Amino acid sequence: MTPDDVITIFERLNVEGRADIPLDEACAGFAGWLAEVRLRLTDDDFALLTSVGATIWREGFARRYSG
Repeated sequence: MTPDDVITIFERLNVEGRADIPLDEACAGFAGWLAEVRLRLTDDDFALLTSVGATIWREGFARRYSG
């Protein structure tokens, strides 16, 4: 599987309306999963995934507190 394949999956889920979960829930679920798998990840993978989590959190925060 390539990164483009994964992006295609993201796009498909969005088009089908299956990516419509509250960002708070997405962030909490992602954090729970990341905490569970932390010891199986390299430091670089963990750093990348925590950046992804921070982006999800930031977007949720921005939506919650924008106008």
